[in-house]
Amino acid sequence: MKCHLIALLVLIFSISSCNQQSPEEAASTILAKSREHLYAGRYDAARDSVLSMRKQYPTAIQSRAEGILLLDSIEMMEAKDSLSCVTGDEWKRLSTKVKFFERKLIEDRKKLSR
Repeated sequence: MKCHLIALLVLIFSISSCNQQSPEEAASTILAKSREHLYAGRYDAARDSVLSMRKQYPTAIQSRAEGILLLDSIEMMEAKDSLSCVTGDEWKRLSTKVKFFERKLIEDRKKLSR
């Protein structure tokens, strides 16, 4: 009787553990949602999502690296959107910010692909 109970518990435990995502998979899911926010222009939600993922899954190294790139993309897109609403010195500042993040993204992608 005890052997059957133990075998049943082991079976239940192994079935339930198969349904759980790895930290990398869970973090990747959050990044996908963050990208959706970015493309919809919800920059604060996108940024919060990435920061939450980085805090929640410290061992998801690949996703955390992608999250850094995504944060840069968020900053760049937000600055690009703001360019249409400003003039003068503020336009120059935001234009410089966009150029900086464009160059940074190129370099970061190169490093990530190595």
